[in-house]
This record gives sequence, structure tokens and C-alpha cells, in this order.
Amino acid sequence: MTFLNKIFVVSLLMFVCIFSTGLNAQQLGRNLGAKYYLGSEDELLVPVNIWGFVQKPGQYMVPSNTDLISLISYAGGPKESAKINKIRVVRNIPELENKIIEVNVKKYLKTGNQELIPLLKPGDTIIIKGTTFSWIQNFFSFLASFAVFAQMFYFIAIAEDRLNN
Repeated sequence: MTFLNKIFVVSLLMFVCIFSTGLNAQQLGRNLGAKYYLGSEDELLVPVNIWGFVQKPGQYMVPSNTDLISLISYAGGPKESAKINKIRVVRNIPELENKIIEVNVKKYLKTGNQELIPLLKPGDTIIIKGTTFSWIQNFFSFLASFAVFAQMFYFIAIAEDRLNN
């Protein structure tokens, strides 16, 4: 087989593989292999994000077989005011729109049913919201700070008034 024949066969195979996937030209432009990285011990790592009420939110490079509980542990665990019965996993699926998975970690902790906890995929974003109590607590904390500031201005106004009389 000549060199040109080999190139033709390889090109034909690539053409068949690409068009059998059903992806369009825009989706083909994405390098899906770029979502995986090799770790220090030749371990396959994937980037995932965790936002909200955890001790250390951010982006983590985790082993490809990491589940949600492990990621929350990597992030230092949930804060005391975390709403763990409704954790959202936003999964970016290139062929489709984003998929949102709701996970009840509280139920998992009661039952131990591992099927309730999803494995993470490259680019997943985990959102852990705070409880209603945490939002009320933040509101009153803001209100208390505002009251101190307003009181300071009030005392300054009284002092100026006394100095002027």
C-alpha cells in the first residue's frame, strides 16, 4: 500500500468516525480530550467546580472516578449552614444543553444508598446553597452593621449640634 493510499484510508476512517457521531461542525471544534489530565501518578484527572456553602469552594482536579461526597470532602466539607438535601450538579454536555441533577446528600447519610450519589464528569459544577436560616442570619448581620453606622452618624450630628449651641 502506497503512502497516498494509507493517507486516503486514514482520512476515510476519520470521516466515517466523525459523521457517525452525529456532531455538527461547531461541536467538532471542541477538543473533548482536553477535559482530562494526567496526575502525578499517571492518574486520570478531571476539572470540577464547587461553589457555595463549603469550607474551600473553587475548582479542583480530581480523579476521574470521584463522586460528589469525595469532592465535598476535598473542599473541606459542607459549612454548618449548607443545605445538603438539595445539592445541584450542573453537567455540561456538549451535544445537549446543560443538565441539572439534584442530589439529596441528607438522604444518603440516613440510608447509605450509594446510588443516590453521582460520579462526577469533567466540567461539572456543584452548587451548595445555604439554608433559609443562613440567609436570615446574613440579613440581620447586615442590619446590625448598618445600625452601628447610622448610630455613629447620629452621635456625630448631636456632637456638632452641641458645639454650635
